[in-house]
Amino acid sequence: MRSIVLSKSGINKVRSHSTELKAADFEGSIKSVPPGEWCQFQLSPTEFYVGFINPMIEEKYTCAYLVGKVTAEELKTFSPDKFVSAQIKKAFDKRQRYETYHSGARLFYGMSDGLPGLIVDSFENASIIQINTAGVDKFRDQIKSTLETLTGTKGYFLDNPKYREKEYLPTFETEKFPDLDVIENGLRYKIRSEVLQKVGFYYDHRENRFQLMSLLKRLSHKPKRGVDLFSYAGAWGMSALSGGVERVEFVDQGDFAVEVAEALKINGFADRGAFHRQDVFKYLDEMINKQTKFDLVLCDPPAFAKSASQKDQALEGYSKLHRKVLKCAAAGSICAFSSCTHYVGHDEFQKNVMDAARKEGRKVQLIYSGMQGWDHPVTSLEDKSNYIKSYFYFVE
Repeated sequence: MRSIVLSKSGINKVRSHSTELKAADFEGSIKSVPPGEWCQFQLSPTEFYVGFINPMIEEKYTCAYLVGKVTAEELKTFSPDKFVSAQIKKAFDKRQRYETYHSGARLFYGMSDGLPGLIVDSFENASIIQINTAGVDKFRDQIKSTLETLTGTKGYFLDNPKYREKEYLPTFETEKFPDLDVIENGLRYKIRSEVLQKVGFYYDHRENRFQLMSLLKRLSHKPKRGVDLFSYAGAWGMSALSGGVERVEFVDQGDFAVEVAEALKINGFADRGAFHRQDVFKYLDEMINKQTKFDLVLCDPPAFAKSASQKDQALEGYSKLHRKVLKCAAAGSICAFSSCTHYVGHDEFQKNVMDAARKEGRKVQLIYSGMQGWDHPVTSLEDKSNYIKSYFYFVE
């Protein structure tokens, strides 16, 4: 493999546990390196890492990823294709430790599982694959074959043109794949391929939804009326119904009436919920005008910021949303506020809720705090891959 020597800034980054490097982190030019080539990265005469590089990426962005430290002896026999298959097998085996993940999970989570840019969600009848880096894209066919062998289901690529464009990767014609059969926490969902978001299903809040079910089942007085805002296929609301809530309204501006109706039916909740296709903010305004109150509010919106520059705008959006939610929360109700915005931290998000409660004159008591599920692994709370936040409150 080609040897790339790191500059002082690059060495300092790696020794500070960073695995992402920019053009300025190398000694000399990297322009002659083919996009996606796997290389050995040298910090000193005896310190080596392996990874891949894409010199076509703009200098201000990450152009190289280190995926493992190796010895000089290991370098002699290192094989990128064997490494890729081994990382996928390792990630698969890790998910198999948890029985509730056998029927479906985030099977591969980018750098957290050792291959930056590879995302895989597995379902009962398919595995959906997304590749966003040139170094991993070189192994498309191998990745698909490995996953099909491990899961026993057919693999399908769902490329994201926006992400691939940054790496100057081609966008292939979207494969035709089946409606997805999903199982999470014992509940079933069926999602039409034409309305899929991301790579199929939001497994990232699985453990928080499990905690919601557990909490509700332990209450002596169950909430009567709940609302699932930004519902998608209805996973939060179905969890609430499973926990004993009498009825849940599902609200989303997307076309998910079929998904919600099917989930209500197959999970035995057919007469206990309804879908409302509407902008959530407008729906809440209508409920406020009608003075409608809910005993349980489940609020899990899509990301409010796509970049760090939009952080202030995102916080303003959350404040507006949280205040409307609290206006619709009955005395003694439970509100579950969740977020998937990378650029808003746990402390900032919780403060946003508390500020909204203060402005609305509501007293809230925190009863649960959560992060993403075990199939979205992180190394610490400060890990940038730790993006999921979920807080449950009693509202007085």
